[in-house]
Amino acid sequence: MELVWNAVFLLTVLPAVAPAPPGSVVFRHVTVIDATGAPARHDMDVVLRGGRIAALDSAGRTVIPSGARSIDAAGKFLIPGLWDLHGHLTDATDAAFPLLVMNGITGVRDLGGELATIDRWRGEIARGTRLGPRILRAGPFVDGPKPGVAHRLTVTSPDGARRAVDSLKTLGVDLIKVHNALPRDAFFALLDEARRQRLPVAVHLPHGVSSAEASDSGAASLEHIETLVESALYRTGATAKTMEQALTESSGAAGDSLFARFARNGTWYVPTLVAYYRGFTLWGDRPAAVAARRAVFQRFLGITLAMHHAGVRILAGSDFTEFGVGILAGIDLHQELAFLVEAGLTPMEAIQAATLKPAEFLGVQDSLGTIAPGKIADMVLLDGDPLDNINNTRLIDTVVIGGRLVPVASMRARIAAANAEPRAKR
Repeated sequence: MELVWNAVFLLTVLPAVAPAPPGSVVFRHVTVIDATGAPARHDMDVVLRGGRIAALDSAGRTVIPSGARSIDAAGKFLIPGLWDLHGHLTDATDAAFPLLVMNGITGVRDLGGELATIDRWRGEIARGTRLGPRILRAGPFVDGPKPGVAHRLTVTSPDGARRAVDSLKTLGVDLIKVHNALPRDAFFALLDEARRQRLPVAVHLPHGVSSAEASDSGAASLEHIETLVESALYRTGATAKTMEQALTESSGAAGDSLFARFARNGTWYVPTLVAYYRGFTLWGDRPAAVAARRAVFQRFLGITLAMHHAGVRILAGSDFTEFGVGILAGIDLHQELAFLVEAGLTPMEAIQAATLKPAEFLGVQDSLGTIAPGKIADMVLLDGDPLDNINNTRLIDTVVIGGRLVPVASMRARIAAANAEPRAKR
């Protein structure tokens, strides 16, 4: 039923949203969770003007611009707009944009796709002819030979890796994404050249390379929690032969040593727990096999918490891709936050993994990531307190992107009423 509602939302509602920010808007009597780690601030007025946060103060103390639209937000909670740091827009198609928006995703890091298509969408969003999140994009994956697999720059040598960096730099990508078939020597050459050309690299770990080597070589981020197992099983000189042996290398003292290395090197981690859960844990119909995979997933949750305790900075990402494969744009970012809390992060820390931390990682913390005067008005108004229950991030009343208001709850009510009307007539 949710997917049916999403389809209706896509086809009939979002195209009608005004493409330009309105005049001044004030959220009255709202509880502000600014994502800095400070306690929630109750009974606040937040004024938006010109796409930015113009003022934030206790209710009754804020100067409200003449003619401002006033929204009574008593009993509601305001958080910064959410980022999904691992997605694939080309595979998800432009049908992903309404799903992202309605779920409060105001920024996406696209990690592999068709650059021309993504740039066309990004241009439409910038011009206001399409409603969608801010997009940082890697363009094609840099990978080894994979016949028939799309969106690849195939590299087989160190010289080819350096040329790939130069080509992507010329195309103006925001970062580079490497994938698991890239040869070992080409991987190190690419990291070296990318560092020289000041391009960050997101790493889906190539077989033959260890996660420690990737971190030491300057990877900006390591992607997917299972990277740690793949490192133990497939790196050059690997001794682990079983899943248990591989997990042991990322647990206890061995794990603590590895994660301290990540922290020293400034390597960020995007565990995409929801992608592993949906894509691997729930595979198949044999109860014993599913139970075994659930046990592995629980170990992964513990490893994620150990990384966090070691000072590794965790980023929220869902790995959303094409419809039908189980990981849905927008919707599953909220499940990722829930898994981070299940792992042991506090609700505030989980929220920060999708707000403050992405802004810091991307170097845009002066304008995004928290709620403060002068910052871009990317925010989500919630009907429940996410610090009390992280699942309340799903209870979205209104999304604000660059000052544009998307009244999700009222749209949902209109759609529900429209869907109920024919049944009532029958």
